[in-house]
Amino acid sequence: MKETHLIDIKVLKSEAETSEHGESYRVLERTRNYRIGVGARLGPSGQAFCFLEVVVHLCPSTSEVDTALLEKSLTFLKELQARGYSLSCEDDGSISCEISLTPDNLDTEYEAVKSTVMRIFLVQAADDALRYYAKEE
Repeated sequence: MKETHLIDIKVLKSEAETSEHGESYRVLERTRNYRIGVGARLGPSGQAFCFLEVVVHLCPSTSEVDTALLEKSLTFLKELQARGYSLSCEDDGSISCEISLTPDNLDTEYEAVKSTVMRIFLVQAADDALRYYAKEE
């Protein structure tokens, strides 16, 4: 098994087992629009299981509502939900998306999420910029 982003899953599980809250977590990637993290949590049986979490910040700027960003975020959330993620509203207005995975599937899922982020947030932003500059000419 390849370790997700140099995170040792065995260490996460061990930390979850000794943690007061039965959980261990590491942030893999963070931007103003989202955060991706991996963790281990003790289940009801006492066994630790792995999860990938994506937190989507709907309004990263407190003063302005960016409707284009909201559209991209909604597209992203729908794709995560279609992949089997559970979605939950957080107190700060962000949305937490989580999926339980086997350690062997963490890398594949993380790569899929990163690819989706690139396609939705970065490629669309580049396309929007090209359209904007094409109008000026």
